Amino acid sequence: MNSYRRLRSGFVALALLALTLAVGRAESSVNQAFQVARSAVSPGLQDRVVSIYGTGAPDSITKWYIIFYDPSIPSHGRAVLVANNQIVKTYAANGGVVYRADLTFDPARMTPEGPALEAAQHYAAQHQIAYDGVRALLKQNALNRPFRWRIELMNSNQSRGFVYINALDSTVASYSPSGAGDETTTTTSTTTSTTTVHHGNVESDANDFGTDVKRTFLGIGGDLQEFFTGERTVDKDQ
Repeated sequence: MNSYRRLRSGFVALALLALTLAVGRAESSVNQAFQVARSAVSPGLQDRVVSIYGTGAPDSITKWYIIFYDPSIPSHGRAVLVANNQIVKTYAANGGVVYRADLTFDPARMTPEGPALEAAQHYAAQHQIAYDGVRALLKQNALNRPFRWRIELMNSNQSRGFVYINALDSTVASYSPSGAGDETTTTTSTTTSTTTVHHGNVESDANDFGTDVKRTFLGIGGDLQEFFTGERTVDKDQ
């Protein structure tokens, strides 16, 4: 009887430890975050997403910034920050970009971030890219363009480049080094070629991103600042 009680107590302790670790990590999937975020906008806007941006560890996202198309705001974008499956704040995404109605996408097109993060991990391992965090972006940059996750690899808050993952099958489409500009050499696991990469607006890559702090936070960096804080201070007088 005592052995049974000790065994049961051991199982309970392990279960509590697993629960504690899970709560401490507090990751949430993009679908979970969207279901939470949609309550912050009117029903007519809940299926009109213009951008999804998440930050976290190489294998999980802990914060999601979801921007809905909202024509009542000058930028036409309302951002909702979700963490721990709760809305932290909602604000007008006034990052110098006017979001287009024709570039919204139905949340039904959202693909899980897990396979994209895993594909990025495999790519980084194959090409010996060390990183300890990610910034994941899902948006439609132009009509009739492939729908892709853009996974930015971060190491000690320094960008190590971008891995583009096809949303339909989670295969690696290309890789773009940080600060390479629009015309970059992109590498998949089997080929290397030169192509034009369009990084978008709010989340665009700045030259020498992560090293030239002043340049990063002015203009494009101001947009990123707004993504993270809901405020824009660094270039408001520019």
